[in-house]
Amino acid sequence: KNPQRVVYPEGEEEKIVRAAHLVMTENIAKPILLGNQQIITKTIEKLKYNLAEFVIIDPMLSNKNQYYARIFYENRQRKGATLIESKQLMKDSIYFGSMMLKMGDAEALISGLTTHYPNTIKPALQCVGVKKGLNLVSGLYIVVTKRDVYFFADTTVNVNPTSEELAEIAISTADTVQQFDITPKVAMLSFSNFGSAKYPQSLKVKKAGELVKSIRPELTVDGEMQADTAVVPKIIENDFPFSSLKGKANVLIFPDLNSGNIAYKLMARIGESSVIGPILMGMSKPIHVLQRGASVEDIINMTAIAVVEANHKEQ
Repeated sequence: KNPQRVVYPEGEEEKIVRAAHLVMTENIAKPILLGNQQIITKTIEKLKYNLAEFVIIDPMLSNKNQYYARIFYENRQRKGATLIESKQLMKDSIYFGSMMLKMGDAEALISGLTTHYPNTIKPALQCVGVKKGLNLVSGLYIVVTKRDVYFFADTTVNVNPTSEELAEIAISTADTVQQFDITPKVAMLSFSNFGSAKYPQSLKVKKAGELVKSIRPELTVDGEMQADTAVVPKIIENDFPFSSLKGKANVLIFPDLNSGNIAYKLMARIGESSVIGPILMGMSKPIHVLQRGASVEDIINMTAIAVVEANHKEQ
């Protein structure tokens, strides 16, 4: 294990404190709690944890507040930012935490327990930015069924991606899966099987698959194909033996946000699968957004994923 510093902007929340205690004692991560020192201290004492174990930073009082504001302003002064506004933003824990990543004072950030998704993504994009060579961020869910593990994308960010954007989502997902020492087998999903229904929506997915193959020829990817074709090996073997995808896919790339978001939620509610995520892909530093109301276990899982990603970036 190689624990990394993970910052939690919602450090005043009891669930965050509980998760921070567990990831620290299990040597998963080195947590940093952001928020009001008195509020966090009272929570730690109420839970009968050792206060000395915790790193607590109050963005309102930190001596790095002005420094982060200056760097933020310098990076965004031609995008409408003013120095006064930048100083005000650094009093916000999510902006402060994102700048900690930017300046190397932490390796990962976990947020979103009490806020809406965009409230975490916007500061992350403004402070940390997209990974070099990429144009967008996207969301991945790990779906754990009784027999298999699947990776669903994009489930949270891009409403109606183009072929080029779908290709980038597929590549980001494959790279993320490889970080878990799993070989990605990518299916580009549609209502059409290899040209069986030629509509703009299916042709978009077909083109995306072709783009992935040309950009990353070493990846196992094929499509467009229907969902059952992707996950039932006999269908591929019997009906589409020409496909480069052999066996079942473990990476499912959905044609739009409607289908991806609906699919993972149905798997969780009706399929009784465990879902882990969303994993935010494409950021230059590990930043992950919790579901609102996430459990302590969810927070620990997302922290572990962030640490894996941070360790991978060090290599």
